[in-house]
Amino acid sequence: MSRPGNGRDLNEGGEFQSPALERLVRSLNRLPGLGRKSATRLALHLVARSERDTIPAEELVAAIGEAREKVTNCSRCGAITEPDPCQVCTSPRRDTSLICVVATPVDVLPFEKAGFYRGRYFVLGALLSPLDGVRAQDIPFGRLLERIAGDGVREVIIALDASVEGETTALYIQRLLEGQDLQLTRLATGIPVGGALAYIDEVTLQRAFQFRRTF
Repeated sequence: MSRPGNGRDLNEGGEFQSPALERLVRSLNRLPGLGRKSATRLALHLVARSERDTIPAEELVAAIGEAREKVTNCSRCGAITEPDPCQVCTSPRRDTSLICVVATPVDVLPFEKAGFYRGRYFVLGALLSPLDGVRAQDIPFGRLLERIAGDGVREVIIALDASVEGETTALYIQRLLEGQDLQLTRLATGIPVGGALAYIDEVTLQRAFQFRRTF
């Protein structure tokens, strides 16, 4: 099969003459961060017949199925894991007195990749955003307080995106922890305003962590 890709393969509405290919493009287009053009390029790559140019469909389907079956969120911290609880929560080498609060499971990855942090994590799952309908009761702040008390935490590190939502959530956590006998810190400057923590380079992240400041 030749690879479709020029104007002759599309009708006036911008859809492929192949209903199957169009369904594939629309399905991929539903994934976060994939616009119509990116979804189209990916779909054309997936249906290419040349083994040199594409991933075998059976291999991709099997990998997706295995991941959906095995991957879960840690019941203690919320990080992405297969064993539950995760290896960070069960490791005797991690410092239980330190807990790093992040917004999403993906935000754990740069810390673990850099390798300098030896404490544990707590994933909020979202940031406070009244305009988007995300309220305090939608975020597991209660479980965070339970973790802090149960693990004897002495320092809570706020590692949230440098955004309005991240700032609002950090201030809310500060109010929740007022009066408790622990240190509350947050990452130092170096992370750009509006920048997503998951995409910060390792050097910037480590310096922001090293020079973290108290509230």
